[in-house]
Amino acid sequence: MISKFTFSYILFLFSISIACAQLDRGREGFSIKPSDSTLNGEFKLSYKFDPQVGLSNKNVKLQLNIRPMKDAFKKTSGVDITAKSTLVQKEWEIKQKFSEDSNHRSKYMRDYFLGDLKTSSPIVVIMCRDHEYVDGDRVKLMLNKSIIHPNIHLNGDFYAIDVDLKDGFNTISFTALNEGSSSPNTAQLKIFDKDGKLLASKNWNITTGHKASLMILKE
Repeated sequence: MISKFTFSYILFLFSISIACAQLDRGREGFSIKPSDSTLNGEFKLSYKFDPQVGLSNKNVKLQLNIRPMKDAFKKTSGVDITAKSTLVQKEWEIKQKFSEDSNHRSKYMRDYFLGDLKTSSPIVVIMCRDHEYVDGDRVKLMLNKSIIHPNIHLNGDFYAIDVDLKDGFNTISFTALNEGSSSPNTAQLKIFDKDGKLLASKNWNITTGHKASLMILKE
């Protein structure tokens, strides 16, 4: 028969052996497996600019003719900006003037010739918009008596269209389909070559049925 002392001693030795075994296993380390090994941690962020509204698919980079100022901060004006001004403060009332709703509507009842230009570019990008009061003006665009676009709505933003030029003279014309809610039909026109160089910048004010046209000579 095993005495209580012997039983306690055996139990003590058994507990020590279990503890040593756990310490040995702890030295082996451990690893954590991902819940889903098929997940890809790579994240890509991309942004694409909206294309120019219109019928243009040419990636034309517009050129701005801006000359940088040289040594602008090295010049002194001789004016003490810390001195108290003796000028009388005046309240200004500024009103923007539009050609539309003009009392002289009769002077717009004719066709407009916007001039001529030369280029060696095989295509031009035509951009047009209503640069005054946006009131629903619409125009028809034609090239050499062929309709390029039958109904362009002139908004505040430019509408772009690619036009393929033939060798020689090319006549581009805009016919006013209406005059919007305020007369006359008003628009701003810009023409660029395939490299984004500005060839022409024009405006027109015409009444319904009249044309604004220009001539392009492709060399």
